[in-house]
Amino acid sequence: MIRAWVRLDVRERQLSVLCNTFPDWTIGYELGPADSWVWKATARWDLTLEMVTAGALPEVQCDNPVELMANLTFQAWLMERLIPPRP
Repeated sequence: MIRAWVRLDVRERQLSVLCNTFPDWTIGYELGPADSWVWKATARWDLTLEMVTAGALPEVQCDNPVELMANLTFQAWLMERLIPPRP
């Protein structure tokens, strides 16, 4: 397992961490303007009006994976506040 992890390049490692940390999002990166990488995450669920009003986003786009992780952490916090716990 460790050897497979080491073989991945830095972007693929970062992508792996993000995908494992936020399984409710489809996460990827692509080459954007000026040959810079753009990191994107798309929610895998439909947002309600209440969620959007509270600040939830259907898609998050950032210039780097650290910024994306911070934004997705905030989105997860919002969802935790909005969705009642299951018994």
